[in-house]
Amino acid sequence: MSSFRFNHEGGIERVSYELADRLAEHVDLTLVATDVQPEPSPPLRWHRVDALSSPSFVVPVTYSAAATRSLRDERFDVLHNQGGCALREQDVITAHSCHKAWWDMKLRSGEVVRALANPFHHAVLAVETRNYRPGRYRRAIAVSPSVGRELTRFYGVDPERVRVIPNAVDVSRFQPADAAELRAQVRRRHGFTDDDVVLLFVGKEFRRKGLVAVVDALPRLPSTVRLLVVGGDDPRPFQAQARAAGVADRVVFAGHSPAVHEEFQAGDVFVFPTMYEAFGLVLLEAAAAGMPVLSTALGVAEELVEEGRNGSIIERDGASVAAALAPLVADRDLRRRMGERARRDAGAYTSWDAVTRRTLDVYEEVVEEKRREGVLS
Repeated sequence: MSSFRFNHEGGIERVSYELADRLAEHVDLTLVATDVQPEPSPPLRWHRVDALSSPSFVVPVTYSAAATRSLRDERFDVLHNQGGCALREQDVITAHSCHKAWWDMKLRSGEVVRALANPFHHAVLAVETRNYRPGRYRRAIAVSPSVGRELTRFYGVDPERVRVIPNAVDVSRFQPADAAELRAQVRRRHGFTDDDVVLLFVGKEFRRKGLVAVVDALPRLPSTVRLLVVGGDDPRPFQAQARAAGVADRVVFAGHSPAVHEEFQAGDVFVFPTMYEAFGLVLLEAAAAGMPVLSTALGVAEELVEEGRNGSIIERDGASVAAALAPLVADRDLRRRMGERARRDAGAYTSWDAVTRRTLDVYEEVVEEKRREGVLS
């Protein structure tokens, strides 16, 4: 299984590592990567690839070239690429998103100039285009039906070669035995009281994921409503927005957290008016932590969120966000009931056992196909 890095902190990095750990119980699995944290334990192995890690925009291209060279003399029955790199030979690609669809979204939303100015997006698009050329893959695993449709629309991927396997979430990780104690501890650390209604926003790309709309909603809500922002993006434009709106004292920017699951315990409602989301694992995590989920109708939210039951579908503007929040802010018991339903729904949506089993089915398809072609004996 190939990806630039595997760890327990990121999005794609985390779900890839979770899956790899479970697959290694069934098949002889090797991680092909530049960085793996923590280092894998047997039977999982690590094939280390030396590639540049900075500046970030060179990573997709430099890792792809380095990984291809590193694997030249290696022989695997199945090469599984986690989408962010392009190997010379690969059998399975997991599409965690479709970057060409992201570009299309930017064009339609009038933000294409901003996208063009970022070389990272050009590098990702180049790698992705190479991945889906005819003959470069045998199966594509899409993390949602919408991503599967995007692969067909933008790259002509045969739907017969697409298998939709949603990401899973370790529900127990977001339901710790000491949840009440942890909630009090994290809220104290950020200066929240028990009477505050804490909105939680988690993400690396604040602008794309709709933080502007969440900050804009705050002046429309009671002063007891506070906002906790977790993620490693630059907070300065949003701090300025909060100051201009007179709500700077109600917003806490926590920065990147290596224990993000702990931050989830502090929240009362999860708010995520994202512009583009292939899946949105963070939505499942928020639901697993027992929060009502407010999101735009993208990725997993299309199937997970049921209006008025476990959350609400919102638009990307402050008025829509505030209107959806108003009844939850006013009624603690309503927040609790909807959060409990969200927790149950997250647990029922999918499981790592199911993801592992369905991924193994794809591997078996590929191996059988290669045997019929005489590629494998």
